[in-house]
Amino acid sequence: MAYRNTPKVQFPLERYQVNGLPFGKRSVLDGVLWGIHLGEDIIVKAGTDVRAIGRGTVVYAAFHAGDAEKGNWGHVIIIRHRHPRRKQVFYSLYGHLGTSYKRIGDTVDLGEPLGFIGEGYTAENGFWEAHLHFAIYMGPWQKHVLPGYWKDGDTRTRPEWWVVPSEFIAEYDDN
Repeated sequence: MAYRNTPKVQFPLERYQVNGLPFGKRSVLDGVLWGIHLGEDIIVKAGTDVRAIGRGTVVYAAFHAGDAEKGNWGHVIIIRHRHPRRKQVFYSLYGHLGTSYKRIGDTVDLGEPLGFIGEGYTAENGFWEAHLHFAIYMGPWQKHVLPGYWKDGDTRTRPEWWVVPSEFIAEYDDN
């Protein structure tokens, strides 16, 4: 797959406000430690369009159904990007989509529609309240879905490979 330079980035939603779980929050649900949240959750109305933050190539697109016993991702898309000057590769992750318009290998442009937010508490959104889980990953690509949380001893990822998405977008420049 070719690397596509990403000269500009933008937020994946028209109105981006972290009003769910923030990045880095220690999350406990029903008495169970899920771990440290690796993205930002934006609670929005089901059907809200989700757009690519910048030019890139889809490296992961799959449906991970959830149910009332165990939540999951719903439709999830991961896009590989590359900073034009630094040649630094990074990944944007979009979870809890009701549908996905993209497949692995598709190229995307800034603002291109990726899908829309799934209805709350359905298999299509992973069985959560309607929201977007958005993350920025800077680590090595391992060709599988990235986790939404990190716990001590987890070998799938490292916390230092993740950055605060809203800060990353706000501070991004092509220098």
